Amino acid sequence: MSHGPTPSGTQLGIWRLRVAAAPRPLVLRRDRPFDDAAPVVDVPDVMRYVATARASLRGPLVLEIDGPGDPLASPESVLRILALVREHHPDVLTGLVIHGPLLAEYTEELETFGLGYLVLRVDAASQRTAERLVGGAIYRAERLERSVAARLVLDETHRALGIARRHTFPVAIRTTLVPTVNAGEIERIAEGAAKGGAERMDIVPHVEMADAPLLRGGTPTEAELERARREADEVFARAARKRLRGPRVTDWISPERCRAVDVDALEAVDVLRTLPDPDVFEQPAQMLPRRRAQFVAVASRDGTLVDETLAAAPLLRIYAITQKQIRCLGTRHLEESILRRRDGVGDARTFLRAVVGCRAIVSTGFSQRAVTLLRAVGIRPVAIGGRVDEVLDRVARGTIKQSM
Repeated sequence: MSHGPTPSGTQLGIWRLRVAAAPRPLVLRRDRPFDDAAPVVDVPDVMRYVATARASLRGPLVLEIDGPGDPLASPESVLRILALVREHHPDVLTGLVIHGPLLAEYTEELETFGLGYLVLRVDAASQRTAERLVGGAIYRAERLERSVAARLVLDETHRALGIARRHTFPVAIRTTLVPTVNAGEIERIAEGAAKGGAERMDIVPHVEMADAPLLRGGTPTEAELERARREADEVFARAARKRLRGPRVTDWISPERCRAVDVDALEAVDVLRTLPDPDVFEQPAQMLPRRRAQFVAVASRDGTLVDETLAAAPLLRIYAITQKQIRCLGTRHLEESILRRRDGVGDARTFLRAVVGCRAIVSTGFSQRAVTLLRAVGIRPVAIGGRVDEVLDRVARGTIKQSM
């Protein structure tokens, strides 16, 4: 699969796959109106593109989720994409291009799903300029008029920078330069961004659109664009001198380093063709052993993870494992005594009554006395952690080799 030649002798750059995965708007812009009929890439398409790009391209890959609306206005699809990329392609750096008002609502999810960076759209530093750029907003199912929407954008921009700083999300600022509207505020925007903890600021030119209310905003010349970028660079350079600068994640996504991935080229490729050819000499993989029906006791706080040692567990959860299902039958409490807390057993007869009928006990750790006693009565001690369902499946199939 070809995505354009990579000249020999040139430095391998960063591939950036930019997809539109947000069908709903948040901020209604006057320079680029929201198109309800714009094609939207859904979750399966995004995962197919990422899988194809990862298998076909050499070098680092960045997945950046952009409009046509604000990605966080469509959280069900965007968070699903982030979760799947983290699970199946953990080496792919993920980023979101947002306006800011919804960041506080999804911070924990973004952190959990390993979001790599944020790009915050900031186009104004004053209420007057914001009103010229913003036509309204749809926020919490309510349609906001221009002045209220402009104030929301300004206030939430500062709040979003604070949230990102507290949660250590790297942030880049993206500003659209509209010469007749915000050219005089570039320095103020940069100062606010640098003070708020943004790592970089990218200035992109406004492109006039026939149906946009801000049709006569003007497209910046190369000189105007260069002057604006120089102003922003000087502000960030002054800010960098005041603090130690370490490696920055957003340096990865700088325009001079990134190369765009051709989505049309990805669309034309069969994902199966990107997989390696099977080795005809390789021995076929053996099928997993069948489960052996049995009862297993598990040291778990909430029944989802094996996360306690036998000595620390106040109770054991008893599971019945068959070929078709793993079912929790209930709990059996262990003796509360200083001696059991020390050696994991305490009174041997009391302890054995709690585990009678079990073929194995699973916990994150066993004392030597517990191991000796369990082996003597034919119960297998298995020291391992992880998801209960996965661990029990491996115990029943006999694929866990590590045991006490």
